[in-house]
Amino acid sequence: MSEEEKKEKEGGIKDYLHPDHMNYGMAELGQVDSVGFFLPMLLELFNVNATRTKVVYSILYSLMIDDRVRWTRAELDDKFHWIKSGQRSYLLQRLSNVEWLEYFREQGVYMITDKGEAIMRILSRFNLGETIVENEGAALAEIEVSMMLDLGDMPDRLKFLRNRLSKHTMRAQTALESESAYRILEIYQQLQSAHRWAEQTRETLDQIDVPDDDGEQWSAIRSVHSNLATLHNQISEMQMVMQDIQYKQINIAKYGLTHLDFDNYLINSSLDHLANIMSHHMELLPHPFLLLEDIAFAEAGDIIDREIVDDGMGRGWETDVSDLEPTDEDGVAFETDRLADILKKSSKDWVDMAEIMNVPRWDETAYRFQIMPMLADLKDLNRTMEGGEDPLLAIPLDIEFSQSGELVEMDVEGETQLMTQSRYKRKDSFDE
Repeated sequence: MSEEEKKEKEGGIKDYLHPDHMNYGMAELGQVDSVGFFLPMLLELFNVNATRTKVVYSILYSLMIDDRVRWTRAELDDKFHWIKSGQRSYLLQRLSNVEWLEYFREQGVYMITDKGEAIMRILSRFNLGETIVENEGAALAEIEVSMMLDLGDMPDRLKFLRNRLSKHTMRAQTALESESAYRILEIYQQLQSAHRWAEQTRETLDQIDVPDDDGEQWSAIRSVHSNLATLHNQISEMQMVMQDIQYKQINIAKYGLTHLDFDNYLINSSLDHLANIMSHHMELLPHPFLLLEDIAFAEAGDIIDREIVDDGMGRGWETDVSDLEPTDEDGVAFETDRLADILKKSSKDWVDMAEIMNVPRWDETAYRFQIMPMLADLKDLNRTMEGGEDPLLAIPLDIEFSQSGELVEMDVEGETQLMTQSRYKRKDSFDE
């Protein structure tokens, strides 16, 4: 690499590094500097959209498994006749420019370069898809390949395996603490897959020739053994839990559906699908106030489980008055006063509710979402609050919420919130 190229390269890297930690960052990047040997080829394959990546990968994979190892241009055109002529010419030219393909001009043939073949031996495993992710033997095979070829990257491969086993143990612990039968069953199956390779992993680790003074490698080996022992203990613990689950398992239908089947169905269903299932229950809710997806179903369940009292008092609002303990402190309800001032000055024409909900503080927005449905139900409560002490209940208002259940978006300082379509207007009295 020339001096100018080196300066240009370092200049680009420095755009990403913190000025106070430049030397440390350069040292970290230096650990993977060898990837530059393949960088143009990897950029050509991955630094494009998904469709082109798939087409280019398919070309290279087809060439790797072809009976021939070199092809004329006519043979390539025939082999990839399913690609448009213009696109085919462009892609073959690009693959040649970045050294995936090598063109021998005197013979008029193309071959995959040695670098391209080396990368495709690794990348061709991608065809296994989900299997290579779930198969624990893949991580062990990497260690055995390094031993066989004496590649010198054994510490890294051991750390990769150690971290993979650590993820298993953390997931297992989380599943056990959740006490979810479905989650425990799911993680238990993953642990079983990992445990099938445990004995062979120990045998492979015993075969590694580690220098006595290589503390880093010895530490990685001990860590792998420790994780394998933890894995074994967690499997034993999960087996006991699984026995208890099977003992308590209830068949809910004549076809043998169990609560695990229902857990599986609910966990893997989309939010839209579950919302459609719940839609006919929504008339039990006063109004959808403020939607937080993380707790939406828990909140809905709490409302649905409330005891319904048919006493002509609207939607079951709590109307009991609680006396406050006397205090010397001045308690000023700033949020209530602000909302009361707005409502007192409101127009006698319909106004979109979003105008009073668009406030920077989330907690004040949530407060207003809760107050407005209660004010809308004053007529149902058959109460006249004129002259009352409450600054909000004394304001005569007409408030309407859309019955369609469709939510509208509201922008609050760059954050999108959802609310029920609604409107309000001022009245002269409660009797109107």
